[in-house]
Amino acid sequence: MATSLLAPVAYISVLVTAMAIFSRIYRRRKAVAKTSFTPYFSTHPARDIYVSLLSNSPPTPDNLLKSALLARAIVDIQRLAQLRDDKMALNNLHTRGLIGDDTMDRLAAAEKELEAEVLDVVSEANSFKQGWGQFVFGTASEAAQAEKTRNTVMNMHVIRQMEEKRLERRNKYLNLSSTAQLPATPNAPAVITPEASTPSPQALPEVSQEAPVANQATATASEGVASPNGKASVGKKKGKKK
Repeated sequence: MATSLLAPVAYISVLVTAMAIFSRIYRRRKAVAKTSFTPYFSTHPARDIYVSLLSNSPPTPDNLLKSALLARAIVDIQRLAQLRDDKMALNNLHTRGLIGDDTMDRLAAAEKELEAEVLDVVSEANSFKQGWGQFVFGTASEAAQAEKTRNTVMNMHVIRQMEEKRLERRNKYLNLSSTAQLPATPNAPAVITPEASTPSPQALPEVSQEAPVANQATATASEGVASPNGKASVGKKKGKKK
């Protein structure tokens, strides 16, 4: 009896132990996968430069520190704009199921990291002068916009070439699609609708000026030959005169 109960108990204990070990390993790997994904922004050179200048053994002049802090704020403004643009596109793709949850996790982690970075820049700016944090980000926003405009103007020829290639591919695709959609029927004969033709002046018959004279002569002759009695009467009159 004891032997018959020992086997199921041992089986259940081994099964529970195996499931506990598997669950622990799975949770650990899942946690590592969540924290070991590639960051959205790889490095922050402006922040590293500011930290290195701040930790120099000879004190760095305040002008240089303020310039480095302004450059750091410019990079933060650029990354904020990039995140705002990317978030709309990634949300659309994620809703359609074209990207996974790991990409959205990377985006959320980048937003939190950038928020902490902005707060750090504001606190560093206020350490130089109280209320200077808002001024730093206002100036950084203008500088970022000016740099964006300058890069656009400098790369105008590259953008033009890219747009020309894109339009060329688009036109080629549209031509192919329109050709494929044409019906495969033989060409129908062209139907020519008759139009009212006006005779040209050259085709009109020429009216002779002698036609009225000929008509007059014909009418006179017909009056003279109207009846044979008329001729006889004329002859009698001529005889009387003689």
